[in-house]
Amino acid sequence: MGKPNLFIVGAAKSGTTSLHNYLNQHPDIFMCNPKEPHYLINKEIGVDRIPVGVTEKSEYENLFFEGGDKKYRGESSVMYLMYPEIVIPKIKNNYLENTKIIIMLRNPVERAYSGFHHVKRYNVKEKIQDFTEAWKLSEERYFNQNDMTPASRYQELGLYYNQVKSYLNEFKDNLHIIIYDDYKSDFKSEMNKAFDFLEVENIEIESDKRHMVGGWQWENEKMKRLMMNRNPLKSAIKMLIPFKGLRKSIRKRIQKKNSVEVKQITEKDRIMLKEFYKIDVKKLSDLLNRNLNFWVE
Repeated sequence: MGKPNLFIVGAAKSGTTSLHNYLNQHPDIFMCNPKEPHYLINKEIGVDRIPVGVTEKSEYENLFFEGGDKKYRGESSVMYLMYPEIVIPKIKNNYLENTKIIIMLRNPVERAYSGFHHVKRYNVKEKIQDFTEAWKLSEERYFNQNDMTPASRYQELGLYYNQVKSYLNEFKDNLHIIIYDDYKSDFKSEMNKAFDFLEVENIEIESDKRHMVGGWQWENEKMKRLMMNRNPLKSAIKMLIPFKGLRKSIRKRIQKKNSVEVKQITEKDRIMLKEFYKIDVKKLSDLLNRNLNFWVE
């Protein structure tokens, strides 16, 4: 009863955080906190790659204890999509036969650029300031640095075809795919489709609160390191201000004062990304019987 039976496996920067929180509003669904324990891949890819990841089975399954009486207990580790060879056998061998999988897919061109700025915003290991340079070095750097987050694999993360095909082959009727464009344009319809897939009642979702809002970047590296790294100052503030809501409010004010707006992707980079993903998107379109070629046209 304490095991997960619902996995949102990715893709990163495709709306998974909001979906995780919206599903958690349903009386029949419990979504764990933290959202992304990444337990199923942490040991295999390296325990230093995901700082807040969970590595022990007991700790992982305790995340779902509160949801023991719910129809679904879920998590949303978005790096699972990129490692089907690790994740799929673990789900099939260790969790319930009717376990449900949800995949969210965003235009890989937009996903790559958004993903770079997300990692640059929250991960002190991303020191490259220029997207084009980070893109070119992403795979080489990942395999040469054993503490580099898999979220920095900006190229590989958007090559959806083989990833999705692997999950489709194994889970078939227990797999649901959401296209981010549909999710944005007709949120209610996509949520109802998700509820239908999960065979739970369609309910109204409170969707006013936004989750993981992007579009901003730290103005300088010193402030980023101060805010992102563990340090004595942050520990002292936590002791002096025990109220989590107040600390969050202070953090937001500091962030607003020390951030700048992210620049739009250059046309040169957009063309380069479209060319890179063109063949993969065509294969994905055929696989899903859905024309997604507008992503790269």
